[in-house]
Order: sequence, then C-alpha cells, then structure tokens
Amino acid sequence: MSTEESNDKKYARRLAIKVKPEQIDNFLAKMRDDIYPSLKKQTGIRRVYLLRSYGGGNEFVSETLWDNKYFADTYASSNSFKENIDSARDFIESDPTVTEFDIILHDLNTTDLPLPEKPKQIIKKSRASRNSKRDKQSKKKRVKKR
Repeated sequence: MSTEESNDKKYARRLAIKVKPEQIDNFLAKMRDDIYPSLKKQTGIRRVYLLRSYGGGNEFVSETLWDNKYFADTYASSNSFKENIDSARDFIESDPTVTEFDIILHDLNTTDLPLPEKPKQIIKKSRASRNSKRDKQSKKKRVKKR
C-alpha cells in the first residue's frame, strides 16, 4: 500500500497504560485537566477515549481516533506528546504500549440505536419479567388443579 493510500484511511492509536494503584486519582486528574485538553487541540484528532479495566482496576487504555495516520504520527513525534507522557510518568508503572489500527468501520449514527437504559431501569424490567413469568406459571397451575 502506498503512503498516500494509507494517509487517506481513518486511523486509531491505542495506548495501554498500567497505573500505580496509589496514583490512580492523580493520573485521572492529569488526564482530564492537562493531557486530554492538549490532545484535543491536535490537528486531525477526531475522538479521544480513556477506558479503565472493568471493576476499577489499574489498567487503562487511551484510545484516539484520527483523520489519518499522518496526523497521529505527527503528534506522536511531537514535543507535545513527549511532554504529555513525561507529565504522567510518575503515575504509571512503565512506558505505555502503543498499538496502531486502520479504522474499517466507524458509525456514530445513534438515531438508529435506542438510548441506553439506566441500571435501575434494567433491574426493574428484569424483576417485572420474572414476576410476570411467575404469575403465568401460577395461573397454569391453578387451571390444571381445577
């Protein structure tokens, strides 16, 4: 594939980061207050996500979506990137691991998707469903007894 073709593709970069457990709050504040505002000003950046391992562990993923690889590489080789990594270095256990991706499908058209339900609504529906099933079973038993 030519360089020109690869620069036409949407691109994602993932940094896997393991944070010192006692530094998680400081790390999150640094990401929220300094690093992400700086990152969002970069040319070609489209989306920025910070993911945390399920259950509140100390493993994080910083996922960035870019117009193309050229813009991501430009940021990755910039002083801004180096400064951001250095400013978080006291909070992390080791250097982040970088993985690169071509974006094959990216659809944010949420009009086709229902809004997510709040956990309490899901629990209520689940209980209502169980109660409804129990009521139906109870009715069947009463009809059979007659």
